[in-house]
Amino acid sequence: MNRKHALTLGAVGLSIALAPPLAFGQQAAPGNMNILIVCGDENGNYAKCTSLDDRSLELHLRLDLGHRVTMMPDDTEEAEMQAAADAADLIIIPESVTSNGVGTKLTATSMPVINMEAFLQDEFQFVDPDGVSVDPGSPEGGAGGTVEEPTGEVEIGHFGAIDGETDIVIVDPSHPLAAGLSGRVTVYTIPAEINWAVNEVLAPGVQSVAALPDYPEAQSIYFILPGDALFDGSPSPNLRISLFTENNNDIGTYHRMTEDGHRLFDAAINWALTYGSGM
Repeated sequence: MNRKHALTLGAVGLSIALAPPLAFGQQAAPGNMNILIVCGDENGNYAKCTSLDDRSLELHLRLDLGHRVTMMPDDTEEAEMQAAADAADLIIIPESVTSNGVGTKLTATSMPVINMEAFLQDEFQFVDPDGVSVDPGSPEGGAGGTVEEPTGEVEIGHFGAIDGETDIVIVDPSHPLAAGLSGRVTVYTIPAEINWAVNEVLAPGVQSVAALPDYPEAQSIYFILPGDALFDGSPSPNLRISLFTENNNDIGTYHRMTEDGHRLFDAAINWALTYGSGM
């Protein structure tokens, strides 16, 4: 994200130090794989790669799922980041990064990428780079405001994050990314932000698995297979997955997800690793 939020860090830091690994939902998947997490500072709220969500993700991948994990700051030089990505089995980009920090450093890798930064959807050619991004906002806008402007209007855009959501709708229950779920699924225990992009700006190769409940034209889980068309018409060099998970720079969303939310999250990791390894 590229937003700034005030945050009291003392209590959060203590939580990071004391919290045990989270009980994420688990499914069968390849084990002992090399995963690269490219992480940031939550717009200056943490030292890079130390936020609650980033540490929770690392613990889950390493302790719960049995993978080897490398955490790399988003301001790493492009050549070094590219080399680390090419040596990994999967690259995960959480929301702690800034889109400017990552930019196009990872667009040439052949390894699978899971992206959770709403404002990298354009750099990855998931969407039209000339589309309107909103932070937060919706496809149709309207009254309601945001945390920053509680009496304001919700911005209208083509992609970004929408605030105050708990649910998504599975539109392709047959796909592995749906984790065996169908229909309307509650992914957060309390309202939080969800990433999305509307059909009109999506790349030709995008295949959708889930959308926003009130905006069926806004996709919240989608992917592009290797060789399928990016927005500019070029073939994607890798599997690219865009996930709904957005943590709003505060104390995170992974620990606020429901069991179904965790199932969907793990399904993305497992399918990306399985697809990437040819299993």
